[in-house]
Order: sequence, then C-alpha cells, then structure tokens
Amino acid sequence: MHAIIAPAIEDLCAAFERGGYNPTPLVDLGVLVANADGHVSERERELLSEVFQALLETQLTPEVVDVLITASVEVTIAAGAGPRSRLVAAILQDCDAVEPGLRVALAIAFASEGLSAEERAVIDGIAEAAGVPKARVDELVEEMKRHTDEGGPESARMSLVHPA
Repeated sequence: MHAIIAPAIEDLCAAFERGGYNPTPLVDLGVLVANADGHVSERERELLSEVFQALLETQLTPEVVDVLITASVEVTIAAGAGPRSRLVAAILQDCDAVEPGLRVALAIAFASEGLSAEERAVIDGIAEAAGVPKARVDELVEEMKRHTDEGGPESARMSLVHPA
C-alpha cells in the first residue's frame, strides 16, 4: 500500500505548497474519515498520529501532531462534516490533487478497521463535491483493495507507518 500512498502524499504536499496551502487539509482528510461514525476514538487518533508522522516524514513531535488532529476534530465538529468535506474537496480541486487526496483518505480508512460504509460515504461526499464520478471512486477503492495484503487493516496500517 505504501507504494501508492507515498507518491499520493508527495503529490498532495507539493500541490498544497504550489497552491499556498499548508498540509492541514491532509490532516482534515484523515479526521473526516476517522470521524465518519461521529467520533474519533483513541485508537483512531493514535493511527492518525502515526500515519501523519510517517507519511509527512515530519520532525514534529507527537504532541504537535496531536494538536493538529485535535484542532481539525474541533473545526469539523463546529463547522459540520459536510461543509468541512466540501472545503477539503475545494482545496483539492484548487490544487489539482483530488485523486491523491482520495487515495490518502482511502488508505486511512483501510488502515483503521477496513473501509466501513460510513467512511465510504464520507469519501464519496468529498469525491462528489470535487466532481469525481462514482465509477472512478469505485476504481480507486478497488486499487486500494489490491494493494492491501491479506493481513487486513493491521497490515495496511503497518505498511503506511513502517514502509518496507
């Protein structure tokens, strides 16, 4: 999985930089997926922290990453998931980085406990707001399934956090 996610992260970060954005929309993507059921569990927070530290190759401390996640959760709750999803979709469109963003969202979903119906609905909402046809989202889901080995969510998580 890391083989398709690492380039997506790289593309997203480069696109955000070109567009004058910082990487917080990436954190928002993860939080939107983790919050799909209306709550970000401690396990999901740990996963997001590990994934963002590994994928962003950041020198940020876990505490700083946790602050970014907390801020994103608070903004998502205050603004609502729908409006926040549309904002993230607009940023992805503005940066011409919709598909890399969807790949990252899918990877986070698969690395938590597998792609749930709620997570898929959030990802579909972002895709729809960004003008991506459902058929293309289906293709991206299948692509992600092919790159998730037999080990399931834990294996997907490890491939994101500790690339081979």
